[in-house]
Amino acid sequence: MDLRTKALETKKYLVDPYQDWLERESVPVVNSRMINLFELTLAPWARFGMDGAACHVEGRCDYLTTFVFELKPGQSSAPARNVHETCTYVLSGSGKSVFTLSDGRSINVEWAAGEAFSAPVNASCIHTADAGAPARIVSFTDLRYLMGLYRNEAFLFDNAAPMTRRQNESVAAGLSAPVLKMELVRNRGSLALAAGSIGCDITELAPHSADPAARQMQGAHLLCLSGSGFSLSFDSETSPLTRVDWAPGVLIGLPSMSFHQHFNVGDSPARFMKVELGSLTSPIFRSRRSAYGDETVYASGSATISREDERSDVAALRS
Repeated sequence: MDLRTKALETKKYLVDPYQDWLERESVPVVNSRMINLFELTLAPWARFGMDGAACHVEGRCDYLTTFVFELKPGQSSAPARNVHETCTYVLSGSGKSVFTLSDGRSINVEWAAGEAFSAPVNASCIHTADAGAPARIVSFTDLRYLMGLYRNEAFLFDNAAPMTRRQNESVAAGLSAPVLKMELVRNRGSLALAAGSIGCDITELAPHSADPAARQMQGAHLLCLSGSGFSLSFDSETSPLTRVDWAPGVLIGLPSMSFHQHFNVGDSPARFMKVELGSLTSPIFRSRRSAYGDETVYASGSATISREDERSDVAALRS
């Protein structure tokens, strides 16, 4: 019996361990090109001890997934130990997280709306909202990739292996940052919280301005932090334009190998965060090394369209 026939009989083909795991979790799953994280309906997620939902935006990469959680005033999450990495942005409210490292030390991180934080890998963590108001957070994680790679839920969630050296590096690098208020250089900034591999690149656009169209090598998540505007996506000089509007708390996907251009239509600066696997600390991929300025690698498909070569229908939107 050939492998294909055997696979068809046993239905062991096109297996997606992450999707199978998510179905067993019995939580809301939202699939859309644009998701307003403030308006998202959540439901109890027993594993994490919080209300939550999974967000799958079209165009995202195959490495990261997004979970939104909400804690009631004064509520604490269930203890969680994760081999996978996370980068969490605080949408609303405030609170603190307690990370217990492999050597028994506890690290407290206080957070508020507009800030981001990351847990040291394989540290036990508990999140607690302040008593005054609920706290809503969004976590970007490489669980999707690792679940497909290892296909072992216990390894990812119940792994007691000490990771002291990696955790010490994480603490030394910093576990939190004021993303909404952090100082940028030429309207750009990058984060690699906890010395992790999840990269967060922050861009701020001046009122009524647009950045140049640039090709996105691998799919990415784009979260609007402040301001209002829209993003255009297209594949070539003649392909149709796809427009997605955004405002604070709106999450969109940037499909791979397409050009994307972002427009601020408001009277105040617009800031957004692009999240991908591959950070300034640990770029992983050639394309990510190239994006961070490594000229020793060649990343096929990298391109930026200058103003002189801009499509006429795109240029008209800036006038």
